Amino acid sequence: MKCILRGTILKEYLTIRTMIGKFIGLTLSMSSGIPNGREGPLVHIFSAFAMQLSRFAAFTGIYSNESRCSEMLAAGAAVGVASTFSAPVGGVLLSIELTSVLFAVRNYWRSFYAATCATLVILVVLPAINDPLMDIQPQYQTRFPPGKSFSAQELPLFALLGVIIGIFSVLFIKFHRFWVLFLRRNWFCKKVFQANFFVYPFVVSLLVGSITYPESLGQFMAGKKKFLTTLIDFFANCTWSNVRGATVCNSSITDNYTGLHHDVSIFVSLSVFIIVHFFLSIICHTMPIPSGIIISSLGIGAATGRLMGEIFSIINDGYVWTGAVHQAIYPGVYAVVGSASMVGSVTHTISTAVIMFEMTGQLLHLLPVLIGVIVSNAVCSFFEISIIDSIIKLRKLPYLPDISRGSSVFHSITVRQFMIQPVHSIDRMSMTYKETQKLLKESPKISTFPIVDSKGSQILLGTVDRRKLERFVNEKIRNNRSRENSSNGSTNSPVSPSGKKPPFSFCQILHSWRKEEHSPQQVFDDDLHSNSTQEELARDDERLNEIIDLDSISIDETPIQVTGRTSLFKIHWLFSLLSVNRIFITERGALRGVITLKEVREAIEAVHSGELKPCDERRDSIQEPRVFLPTGNDGGDEESDSEVDQLQGRLEIVRGLTLTDIGHSAKSNLSLKSFDPSMFAQSHSKRMDQMARERRSSINLAILARRNIHKKNGRDFDRIV
Repeated sequence: MKCILRGTILKEYLTIRTMIGKFIGLTLSMSSGIPNGREGPLVHIFSAFAMQLSRFAAFTGIYSNESRCSEMLAAGAAVGVASTFSAPVGGVLLSIELTSVLFAVRNYWRSFYAATCATLVILVVLPAINDPLMDIQPQYQTRFPPGKSFSAQELPLFALLGVIIGIFSVLFIKFHRFWVLFLRRNWFCKKVFQANFFVYPFVVSLLVGSITYPESLGQFMAGKKKFLTTLIDFFANCTWSNVRGATVCNSSITDNYTGLHHDVSIFVSLSVFIIVHFFLSIICHTMPIPSGIIISSLGIGAATGRLMGEIFSIINDGYVWTGAVHQAIYPGVYAVVGSASMVGSVTHTISTAVIMFEMTGQLLHLLPVLIGVIVSNAVCSFFEISIIDSIIKLRKLPYLPDISRGSSVFHSITVRQFMIQPVHSIDRMSMTYKETQKLLKESPKISTFPIVDSKGSQILLGTVDRRKLERFVNEKIRNNRSRENSSNGSTNSPVSPSGKKPPFSFCQILHSWRKEEHSPQQVFDDDLHSNSTQEELARDDERLNEIIDLDSISIDETPIQVTGRTSLFKIHWLFSLLSVNRIFITERGALRGVITLKEVREAIEAVHSGELKPCDERRDSIQEPRVFLPTGNDGGDEESDSEVDQLQGRLEIVRGLTLTDIGHSAKSNLSLKSFDPSMFAQSHSKRMDQMARERRSSINLAILARRNIHKKNGRDFDRIV
């Protein structure tokens, strides 16, 4: 969702089928009891619902532009986070931090309104089902005494806890990335797990069930309780150990952490809980099921804070001196600080502190939570990127990394050093239809073509979308051929033997479906060229040699353009602010180059590695010009064969579309055999290839059948087309 709100369109990611499948999968995965969260899938589900809601007839006119659609997606992401934690304020702030680089203020109240409604439904419906007294309270209500939950002497300990949590977060992100790459590259994992993606969830579920079984290792880590319910025990305002100057928790809490025979130390149980769930959370998150990583981080951080609080309580006999008064030590406050710090450092956010206040229902631990979150976030940010950005890099999604605003090197590097030149453009004065068609075939990855005045001046006049250009060229040839057929007395539709046009024909439906599913270029190549005579092909070549008329196409006459002396810092700011995919480089109106999201990312990485320096003109000395690839998922971002991840699947980026086009152009192409249960035993890529082959074979069979019917009737099939 972070990449989608940035402007990247992912194929079939926000469809109804994906939303329903994610909802069912999330229900089953959360019922299994594995240490995984639900915030990520809920963000996806509600964003998909917001996308589908914007397509209703009542909202079609209102949300027909891309900015309105983006507002709906931002509100859907806020609802997903808010409904996870029953925290409308923190949910909106966290969704802004996780999904947006620059957030429009006009979306603020919309997100708050949607998040408040979602939280209200949860807080009213759930108590009505579970509690007849309608006791509405936060999910993990704490009851620390006001003004006496911590002392000033404990503030350095909260900062120390933030440092420890920050180091844990660095190890968490590094091991997550290591495990994902290990599953991709290891030959055994590729042969066993990725060949059949049901095997890996089965093995991991068996591992989790065996380790957390209460009669075995689970007795040392509260195996009798579900992972999320342990937060209530960690946040308790009593101590688990028998300390003289503190209130000891009752046996209903401590018995879960002292083993079957109550002879295990709570320090052993908490240590085992932290270590085991540290690795299990990462491994479970790599399964091909809906799962989130924030709630699992909450449990690990809470256990770490509880362990530190219990140790400090034993060392000081349960209290500290604040002047002449004994101040009791509450290990539950350390658990609250640890959980907020873990989530804040893993995701590099600060708003987790607000979520923690709403989850616990108390603000008295505001200062310790903020200290822990800021310190842990600073430690983790110094050594590692966030878990969200790490997943983006692992999934090969186009996204701009952040740059240091205080570094002067980004202000000294100019666009001229890393722009793409020369640029494939359309000459308005001399380019023919044939040359345009050749350009479309030779550059399949270009989604937008610049239009120049002439080859000599190269004055940039505007840009044209690839789909519109393909449709225009093909319609030109099809209309001319239709006029010739009309002048020869032929029609454009099948005729029945009686001479009347049939009111209903399966071939007509199949032909119209085929027109809709295939691109205009494919329709022209399959239906016109393959069945044309030599005379018609010669006339087509003659028409293709005419100068293209661009006045009939809708052209974007105001493309974003900058000069070659623009700094890398300003270009990064423009891409982040405007959410564009490309920016053209001009000198006095003449087109000189272009930069895309990929080039900006490569330039930033080259600056960090020291390969790109200010006033470095090495790019200008390259003999072979770079190819214009104005998309973030071109050949430079493709995964190698050794790193194809069949467990997570490929997220296909759709080029040349906007948010308002999602769902209208990327439709599901399913045959009857695609629902065969035996297909689910194959890998994802094999199933997709098989479905494509079946679709092509069914289309070819339909074309052959229609051709035979017209031949029997004595009609020329080519003329009818």
